[in-house]
Amino acid sequence: MNHSTLTPYESIASLGASFAKYRKSLKISQQRLHEKTGISIFTISQFENGKGQGLSLSHFLLLLDAVGLDISLTNLIPIASVIDPEKIWKAQNRKGGRK
Repeated sequence: MNHSTLTPYESIASLGASFAKYRKSLKISQQRLHEKTGISIFTISQFENGKGQGLSLSHFLLLLDAVGLDISLTNLIPIASVIDPEKIWKAQNRKGGRK
């Protein structure tokens, strides 16, 4: 399957399957991930089996950290490294945005 033509749901399912394969190669059980992250075994299983469409970003990052994968969001979203939240907030407030 060409990864550039995957739907978002197919991408999540593929990501979950890849994560499961990696976790198993490290001989880390779902129980151990639960103990390290506090994420339920059910949620981990759903994610790994492509059924966990509701996995939050925070849970995903916790799982990656628990298996020793360091993901920098600035590598995933390069513009994030140049965004200054304070400048955005000030600009919104000058234009009558959020108060």
